[in-house]
Amino acid sequence: MVLTPLDINKKEFRRSFRGYSCPEVDEFLEQLLRDYTQVFRENQELRDKVLRLQEELERFTRLENTLKETLVVAQRAAEETRENARRESEALLKETEAKAQEIMNQALNKVAEAERRLASLEEQARTFKTRLRSFLLAQLKLLESEIDTLPVEAPEKDGSEGTTA
Repeated sequence: MVLTPLDINKKEFRRSFRGYSCPEVDEFLEQLLRDYTQVFRENQELRDKVLRLQEELERFTRLENTLKETLVVAQRAAEETRENARRESEALLKETEAKAQEIMNQALNKVAEAERRLASLEEQARTFKTRLRSFLLAQLKLLESEIDTLPVEAPEKDGSEGTTA
């Protein structure tokens, strides 16, 4: 147990014949009381300061733990955000590729349709040319057959050829 300044102040010694000088002992005890009181106060202040510092240390430790937990949560959130962004970009890429494929298929279908139409028009042109040729040949034969059936007249000598009056 630690003595307090009050314990020192209340302490009384028995007096004996040939004992120590009372004024010297009293003066020494007063000096001891002053010094001990100062040391005792400083000790109390230091204990209080140690308690405050321990409380502050505990608060900082809790804050550090909170910050660590927050950092872990932030890292997880960042990882989740990156993962979500990656998944979204993959989905967007797949969707874009599908749309591009669909556009390509539509373009190929249009090209194929245009080629079929061109082939059909070319066939129609060939058919038309063949029919026209056949028609013209038939007309030519008809004309030739009519020319062959026409009477032949002799040209007159007076210079008015081919005129009939």
